[in-house]
Amino acid sequence: MNKELLEKYFKNACTEEELSAVLEWFEKSSCNSQGKVLFSEMWEELTEDDNNIKTDFDLILDKIHHKVNLTRSKELLEKTGQNLTKFRKREHYIKILTRVAAFLLVPVLCFSLYMSYKYQSVKSGQSYVNQAYNEVLSSVDAITKVTLPDGSNVWLNHSSSLKYPAVFQSKERTVELIGEGYFEVAHNPNVPFIVKAGGIEIKALGTVFNVMAYPDEDKIETSLIEGSVKLQCEEADGKVTPLIDMKPTDMAIFQKGNNKIETRTIDDDRNFSWKEGKLVFYAEPMGDVVKKLNRWFNVDIQIKDHELLELTYTATFVHETLPQVLELMALMSPIHYSISDRHEISDGTFERRKVVLTYRNKLKKTKI
Repeated sequence: MNKELLEKYFKNACTEEELSAVLEWFEKSSCNSQGKVLFSEMWEELTEDDNNIKTDFDLILDKIHHKVNLTRSKELLEKTGQNLTKFRKREHYIKILTRVAAFLLVPVLCFSLYMSYKYQSVKSGQSYVNQAYNEVLSSVDAITKVTLPDGSNVWLNHSSSLKYPAVFQSKERTVELIGEGYFEVAHNPNVPFIVKAGGIEIKALGTVFNVMAYPDEDKIETSLIEGSVKLQCEEADGKVTPLIDMKPTDMAIFQKGNNKIETRTIDDDRNFSWKEGKLVFYAEPMGDVVKKLNRWFNVDIQIKDHELLELTYTATFVHETLPQVLELMALMSPIHYSISDRHEISDGTFERRKVVLTYRNKLKKTKI
């Protein structure tokens, strides 16, 4: 038996002689080691267009039974003529042949099912292994826009990254965020969009939201602009725990230390105005101001006097440089600053500039 003849059989293209040979092989040799090797080789060569052969084994079995009955009946009919007694004997022989055929074909069918399982398992494994991922890094001094395979748009803030598959193949569109991202998700009610960010997941169908999840922060902030999202927490054992359902103008603040979550209402766009190149502070504590300035300008700001931590700032910066921002802050409050030069280090790169903030007038504490 060869593959070409078996392929002709499955395509119902055999001559009478070839059909007899195939049926005889099914009855006598299909379950031996050589037959199994032949089946294995055929399965490995099947293409995506051969799903009817790979999956519809009931149809294959029915076809084989039908061919056995049809061929053997024809042979018996030719040998017995139209004699009624012989015709009844022929029916009896056909029933026996049908049972024998079914018995002989059980191993073939089981082997076929096994090969199909093996094929699908290998295909699934290869799909997982070969799944290509893209990772976009936004530099320390830039805002980067990314268009995902499903048409969703993502803006990445300074020093942020987004990892996503080259093609969304599963029942979920899952991406991984480090840093801060603004998401405009393409609507697809059948395939949820999930952002994994620092231990929590933001699940949406088609909506607009902002996520701040820098590793050096003790919190993760999610601001919802349009639509709805569900926040959930992924436990160590893989179990997902629902946290909160959000509606537009909600901000959810997830505390990493205790997994607690609080909500507040946002009245303006200051939490995601960075997307437009704006650095906005609104009654912001000095500690938070320093963190944002560090990421925005890629510097290392050190607060020497704790009195400065009592200050708050309200300001909007668009095109200002770091010295200009610090000069404006010094005009608004009693601080003194110094900026160090950038020094080259051993690997040929330059270290971050250092900024030192001190309290200019310790006798007077001002909150602005």
